[in-house]
Amino acid sequence: MKNGSVHFEAQVIFDDDTIRRMFRTEYYTYETAQRVLRLILGAAGILAALFLDIHTAARVVFLMFGVWMLVAGDFPSKVQAEGVIEKRGGKSSRVTYQFGSSGIQIMGGGHIPYQSLDKLIFDDEYLYLFVNRQNAVMFRASALKPADPERLKAEIAEKSGKSWKRLTTGILEYNIRDVLQVIDGGKKRKSNS
Repeated sequence: MKNGSVHFEAQVIFDDDTIRRMFRTEYYTYETAQRVLRLILGAAGILAALFLDIHTAARVVFLMFGVWMLVAGDFPSKVQAEGVIEKRGGKSSRVTYQFGSSGIQIMGGGHIPYQSLDKLIFDDEYLYLFVNRQNAVMFRASALKPADPERLKAEIAEKSGKSWKRLTTGILEYNIRDVLQVIDGGKKRKSNS
């Protein structure tokens, strides 16, 4: 990428914490169906413990299962992250991204056209640009140079045709759109079979 076409640059250090954050964000971004299922199973376990006429030991098991399903919502992402961290053996790596007019240049790596982005996610600290559930660009908004994350977000949204969404992780953050997405996703999978 020519220097004149670079609009922004950001670096990220991939260490244990960043890897955990990436897997957690990927899980909450792409696993809506699994999250809803865990919510339903958790509620069913708690309701069974409270209202079924069963032995006390079974009641305790149902209650523990229900609470665990609700509290350990991102457990699958933690398992995946720890597997990657173990393989890396404590090593960290630094990645530099340059944002130009046609896409994202990964220094020492490839190029990602803006049109190939699938989801644009942000939280209080990071921006995540997912190509798919296994490939994403992530960096701290505060690491961006020049320091204008809102302008970068606007440019990427315009060039990718996607809109930015805030990362939602809590049970109370579910809305009807999440449920409809799960239903719609199930219909699409059945029609593709």
